[in-house]
Amino acid sequence: MARYGVGTPEVQAVVDDLLVPLYFEAGSVSAVTKALNDVLRDVGGATLHANRIHAALSDDATRGLNEQTFEALRLAAETLGPRSVDQRANDRARLGDAAARALAANGGGPLDVAVLADKLAMPPAAVRLALSMSVGVRELKPEASDYPVRPGPDWSFQNDAVAQCLDAIRRRPGGNIGLVLPTGAGKTRTAFRIILEILARETSTKSRAVWITHRRSLRSQAHRELTKLIEEHPDALPPGAAALASRVAFTMVGDAATVLADGSGLALVVVDEAHHAAAATYQPIFDAKHAFPVLLLTATPNRPDLVPIGIDEIAFTITYRELAERGVIITPQFEPFDVPDFSLSDETMGNLVDMLVTESADRFIKTMVLVTRLEQMRELHERLVVAIDSAPAHPLKPADVGFVGGGHNSHGLETEDFLALFGAKSRGIVISAQMLLEGYDDPQIDAVVITYRTESVIKLMQAAGRCVRYSPGKTRAFVVQANNPDLVYRFDQRWLYQEIDDRLLPELRDIDFADNGEMLAIAAELLAGHRVDGRSRSDAMAAIAACSPDEPPRLMFYGLPYFGEAERFDSEARWGVFVETPQNSTVFRAVYNRFSLMGAQRSDPTEFLDVLGPGLGLSATDQRLRRQLTGVLTAAYFAHEELTRAPGPAQGNRGYARNHSTTWLHYVTLRYRPALPGMLSAFLADCHNRGALERAYASDPAAFSMAIKTPLPFGGAEGLLLDAGTWGDLEVWLATMRDELRLVEPAAQLAQLEAIRARLAPPRLPMTHLLRADRLLSDEGLYHLTLALPGNTERTVA
Repeated sequence: MARYGVGTPEVQAVVDDLLVPLYFEAGSVSAVTKALNDVLRDVGGATLHANRIHAALSDDATRGLNEQTFEALRLAAETLGPRSVDQRANDRARLGDAAARALAANGGGPLDVAVLADKLAMPPAAVRLALSMSVGVRELKPEASDYPVRPGPDWSFQNDAVAQCLDAIRRRPGGNIGLVLPTGAGKTRTAFRIILEILARETSTKSRAVWITHRRSLRSQAHRELTKLIEEHPDALPPGAAALASRVAFTMVGDAATVLADGSGLALVVVDEAHHAAAATYQPIFDAKHAFPVLLLTATPNRPDLVPIGIDEIAFTITYRELAERGVIITPQFEPFDVPDFSLSDETMGNLVDMLVTESADRFIKTMVLVTRLEQMRELHERLVVAIDSAPAHPLKPADVGFVGGGHNSHGLETEDFLALFGAKSRGIVISAQMLLEGYDDPQIDAVVITYRTESVIKLMQAAGRCVRYSPGKTRAFVVQANNPDLVYRFDQRWLYQEIDDRLLPELRDIDFADNGEMLAIAAELLAGHRVDGRSRSDAMAAIAACSPDEPPRLMFYGLPYFGEAERFDSEARWGVFVETPQNSTVFRAVYNRFSLMGAQRSDPTEFLDVLGPGLGLSATDQRLRRQLTGVLTAAYFAHEELTRAPGPAQGNRGYARNHSTTWLHYVTLRYRPALPGMLSAFLADCHNRGALERAYASDPAAFSMAIKTPLPFGGAEGLLLDAGTWGDLEVWLATMRDELRLVEPAAQLAQLEAIRARLAPPRLPMTHLLRADRLLSDEGLYHLTLALPGNTERTVA
């Protein structure tokens, strides 16, 4: 999927001619997104998301739009057509007003679009176009990014996942860290990058990592993936990756107790398919005597029995929706299996065979069929072979249809050999008794047929995930199963783990912000977009302003009754808001989750709060919190009614789309993500002062030329950002010391090092770093402990 830089002429034309005029006309990015989606809905275009409109209006040349977003914007522009004479006149007036406000806010100094955009709470592109159109400031046009079009998937999120997991492990050296990546996002490869980075930072060459899984096939697959990673992507790995990989042990969960009995030297334990980790067989991992970090990998963290799997913190997660926008996966088309029953009676089996024969000749290129019993697998295979063999001019041959399960397969091969044979086919049908739900990776599969009912969202997502992986030339994917609201919802939203309960299918939004000002600006726009009333809005902003970026709030917008026209729901409906902060989060989650667990069937939650509230931490004297919770729980009741029953009069006209998120609950998570280069974020991941350094860099990137860090005695490091002058002094100091030490015998090097140190004028470093700066003399130390920042890309120490 191509990617268009924000500064390219194609994107800038859409921004200047469409998005900025609509922004001034509508008043907010949310309103622009709504207006464009209204247009696109009528012409069958793709749905746009507000965060992509924010990216387009950012004037940030390092950001881009994927092809789907760009084409949707282009289609909307074509559908709307050129602006009319009256519209252009209004555009000029609004641009002039915005330019006047910008110049007044600027105070006569040099024009800085980013600063003015922050002051005016306005997108940078809107400020830039207002100034350039109204006062002739042409030099404000953003430069094109260095990747005007980038084909293929955008895997850069894996860099963020590595950096954020390393940071979480640094902060919780004995913690259980979650990495939640949907099927197709490359969680195994990402996890191995984390392992190799951690081993590279260990001072002892005897340190080791352990990879634990519950199936031998998954163990073999993980070992192959590590080998492929080292062979295919050496540039993404630390030096000596092959040697580091030899210190990774692969073991079965049944052997974990023995392997972990001596925890010395354990740098990391990784648990694959960690949604199984609540089982008793996994307890030795968490009960081990020696403290070590545990990385839990899963695509599906919420178990059907709701038992927590032991994650202390989810360091990184991403939604299927964002993966689709990045071109990493294909959002499948969900189609019902229109048969009278799921028992696979003779009639149902016949219908299934007919459907597979027809579809595999046309839409389905490579199909996986999942059944529940081995006899069903064999019968379906036999009938399919006969039907395909007798179908005229069918693209499949009988040998292209196979089954695998219960230690047997249709070709009489070892299971791995059979899977390799099927994987090499360009077309085919494979039938399995559910054994291929975990770990199996054939990106060419574009259709999954689920022949059974199940309440397990995990199994459904694992099944559906088999067909969504990126493969060159693959453009469509299909999931055939009875309609299931959770399945569609999961592809559109991320997983909630140990947060609020998700039975009521709340709409989820995760929004990143770079600093406190942006956090407040985003919150203000969300409150305005939800039309929260004035008093509630003021109270909410005060609560949000009291939060630090390191512990940002979450916003639960709860619906209020709406009886207007359904087409105007998004633009006219009013909402209440609950600001979840570190101070009230425990009570809020306890109350909300218990109400949801009990079915959310009380339209008046007063009695629920009276009886259960005190036991859940709700103080009888906190009337304000009680009123807010009453509003949330009332909306939760209506959400339950909307999802499970025919809409009653009290539902009004909310335009609910069956099998999607409820219209009554919007849960917004604000996440502090300083605007840092990915390499710097990864470099600082193990620094205890990472937050302070990130804020310092984000406030003035041009001030810093180099980042260095000094290892701490018991793990982790302390980082330091250097300006060009300081780095120059340190660079000369290191070069001089290296030159003088080159010819000194090893036995005399330490004494000579101190003599040289005493003679040379020291660079301007804090003493704590200066005393250990000799670590930077070796090539290995220089690689691991320094990072050239943008604008200073060369390390010139000889």
